[in-house]
Amino acid sequence: MLLSAASSSGSIAGEPPQKKLSNPEPSSLSLLPDEIALNCLARVPRCYYPAISIVSRTLRRLIASSEFYVERTPRWYTFNQKPFGNESEAAGISHKLVPIPSFPLIPYWGMSTVAVGSEIYVLGGCVNNNLVSTVFVVECPSHTCRFLPSMRQARGCAAAEFVDGKLYVIGGCNPLSLNWVEAFDLKTQTWESVMGLYIVEVHEKTIRSFVIDGKIYIMDRKSSFVYDPKQGRLESDLLLDTQWSVGSCVIDNKLVWDLVKGLNDLHEKRDGSRMANRGGNLAILFNLKKCSTEIWCTEIGLERRDGGEIWGTILWSNLVLALKDPSTIVQSLAVTV
Repeated sequence: MLLSAASSSGSIAGEPPQKKLSNPEPSSLSLLPDEIALNCLARVPRCYYPAISIVSRTLRRLIASSEFYVERTPRWYTFNQKPFGNESEAAGISHKLVPIPSFPLIPYWGMSTVAVGSEIYVLGGCVNNNLVSTVFVVECPSHTCRFLPSMRQARGCAAAEFVDGKLYVIGGCNPLSLNWVEAFDLKTQTWESVMGLYIVEVHEKTIRSFVIDGKIYIMDRKSSFVYDPKQGRLESDLLLDTQWSVGSCVIDNKLVWDLVKGLNDLHEKRDGSRMANRGGNLAILFNLKKCSTEIWCTEIGLERRDGGEIWGTILWSNLVLALKDPSTIVQSLAVTV
């Protein structure tokens, strides 16, 4: 099962357009009640916010308000696993992302997610312009959820990974906090603070993390690091800085994307891509272009050849979701069901 969270009507992160508005005129949107104007603005891609904010003071105030971001809650989708049949199905007819309305709402930004078996843990994030410490678990087979004890520290954009029966959450708060690293024991269902030895300067928020050989690798806004849970030690990793990006993932204890050979044509289709390990294959969700209403998926079979090189073969690639409003892929996770 491949689960994806997508933010419709805009993105979690975007770039401002090159065009600037000249001689702005009063907007009729500014005359609407705030609640109606917010609902309309929530359907505009985030890359247009800078241009909209200079139209009027009212629009600039609305875009800067916390209420505006409550309207932009990401939505959950599950990947249709209908088996291949005839040749037309193999071309992609049976591959679709299907919305799951029963899944809970998640914070509009800053939440951390990690898949453990058939469950997805959702930790922290920003609600009403405040970081939260709440944790809940999505049970994918039944499409239900349950809440866990809250973390000791409210967090946003933290690293979260599962190692040796414990769920570690790192960062997303003041690096000087005594709870900068916490661990949740799945057996006892309790949180514990983990004393760490940090010999590097770290940023408050992280961007991405993954696990290889029992160590947690972390990227923040400046550099990459590796955290060893057994020794409680965090060190910088200069080599990692050149080998991975936000959309990378781990398959068979190897970080994949730049290491994969034979996929030159696919590199042109990676705008806002997110990857997942789908049964040993590499699944890539992506928008063909920024502010797009279409989400595509490509599944790639991997082969290790002599010399250690990893080569990929495209198994299928097609449109899996078409929306009325522009959207951005927030996260993709593979779970066992």
